Amino acid sequence: MNSRVGQAHSIDVAAATQFQGPGAIIVDDFQREITDALRRTSVLDGRMQYVPATGDISTYYEQNTINGGASVDPRNPSATATSNPRTPHGLKIKAITNQVNFGHYDVILGQQQANFPELKAKDLNDMLNGVALHHGRTLWRGTDTSLAVPTTLQYMGIPKQITNTFTVGAAGSIVSAIRAKVAAMIASELYELLPSAIYIHPIAHHYLEEEERLAGNNNTQISNLKKTTVAGLEVLAVMTAAGLLPIIPEPFMPSAVNATTAANTDYGVAIVTESMIEYHYVGEKGIYLFQMGTVTDLQEKYVAIKYGAPVAKGPGYAHAYGTIERPTITAVA
Repeated sequence: MNSRVGQAHSIDVAAATQFQGPGAIIVDDFQREITDALRRTSVLDGRMQYVPATGDISTYYEQNTINGGASVDPRNPSATATSNPRTPHGLKIKAITNQVNFGHYDVILGQQQANFPELKAKDLNDMLNGVALHHGRTLWRGTDTSLAVPTTLQYMGIPKQITNTFTVGAAGSIVSAIRAKVAAMIASELYELLPSAIYIHPIAHHYLEEEERLAGNNNTQISNLKKTTVAGLEVLAVMTAAGLLPIIPEPFMPSAVNATTAANTDYGVAIVTESMIEYHYVGEKGIYLFQMGTVTDLQEKYVAIKYGAPVAKGPGYAHAYGTIERPTITAVA
């Protein structure tokens, strides 16, 4: 149902008839269930932390050092007073909205045909799903370049926030690069890190599986190693210095044509500490739904809106983002 009206024209009623016979005239009808296999959210959305925002600029503090500590003569001990600096960080709250209108004539006609409640419920649900879909996509591919001083109305995508980066060349091992980066994070003397998941572009995931299929040691690294991520979803896992990490295909992960080889694509992969990825929301963590008053155009209008913004805390040490160069495989449109 929508507010658009097509151009009027006359038709031959007989043309709409499927069958005519003694005591029977069969005309077109349609299944009440609409074929719908559309994607509506991202995996990350169901696993990251949701916390109330502290204000229009949601602020948190980060500590990056523990000062002091020295070896001394036990018979002549002395100490120097120290303090530990804590740095404030902020992120601007964003908004995502969507709207659907139902024309008065369409509403009445749909009610008369006894199919309006189902269609209205689906359209309202799809309006909310449109917000969730944009939210899930921009968690990874949001175009803003600053958390506190926005340059666009979109989120600052998680990959843009992460400053600990790595690359996997066309001939490089995906598994080796991931394990090496995790090992480097765990080896930090300054931070006690525990990465919890690896999010990867599905096509890069395919190449990772192919790499392991052809490798001699795949039984010890990935093959038969699995981990449950969300209820009902079990994925492959890789053994790392941080233990067994799930490898989660994420369709919203960025990808771009390689700068030097046009036939190749750089597919994104993120090693993340999910407890340090937060979504700061205003009001409620879900989506608001409002019904607007009917005005002179006699339309029922519904508006959905979501307030919040994601932040990857510890972008230089708690997470890592990389690109995997491989031959391009075109995703299904």
